[in-house]
Amino acid sequence: MIHLLSIEWLKLKQLITLRVILIVYALLLPLIFYSLSLMKANGMFYGEEIYQFPDVYHYVTYISSFFNLLIGVIIVVFTCNEIKYKTQRQNLIDGLSKKELILSKFYVVSILSIIITLYTFLVALVFGLCNGSTDFLDGIRYIGFYQISTFGYFIFAFFLSNLLKNPALSIVFYLLSTFLEGITGLFAMEYSQFFPLSTLSNLIPMPVLPDGFEYAMTEVQTASLGLFYALTFMFVSYYILSKRDV
Repeated sequence: MIHLLSIEWLKLKQLITLRVILIVYALLLPLIFYSLSLMKANGMFYGEEIYQFPDVYHYVTYISSFFNLLIGVIIVVFTCNEIKYKTQRQNLIDGLSKKELILSKFYVVSILSIIITLYTFLVALVFGLCNGSTDFLDGIRYIGFYQISTFGYFIFAFFLSNLLKNPALSIVFYLLSTFLEGITGLFAMEYSQFFPLSTLSNLIPMPVLPDGFEYAMTEVQTASLGLFYALTFMFVSYYILSKRDV
């Protein structure tokens, strides 16, 4: 695993897009969350409780979830570049088996989602502790839900890249996928919450829901279905790559 990750790192560190997007994400997440204290919701300023456990986990993961599509672009660019420049074929010539080649991609997606989740957790933890809250385990389930959601979005980006193989088309479809799913949901509203991206998004719902609004599934059910979709994208990607001549 370490050997495969070192090979992938040699490629990833050349991507300026990777560094730019991760730096933007790292700077904007705490800044946006801190700025909530200056904003109004329903005519009132946000209370101090949003900076304390358990609310801090919910608000930080909700804000961070909006960056999932942006960070997923990194995976699209990286994957499509490998296909375009025949890097995968060179890896096979250099001695990697096809199984190792595929696993190395899954390792990259998994590690990236873990890094993003850990950073989100640290931001929430620091805000919570700095605002006098000490029960840091209260609400920590949102970090687990966010991990599933993040991995799901990233593996979906990887799946699309291998399916379409065209970087521009993959990025456009990836960024529009949530919108397209929403349009489809208008014709089947009672089932829309069960759609793949809707499920992954609903893992971190709006902290303050409109009056009378309810989700069709419990948190555990949503997490289970989200994990199912993420694993499905992963196994379908594995099948596509195992059958394709690189």
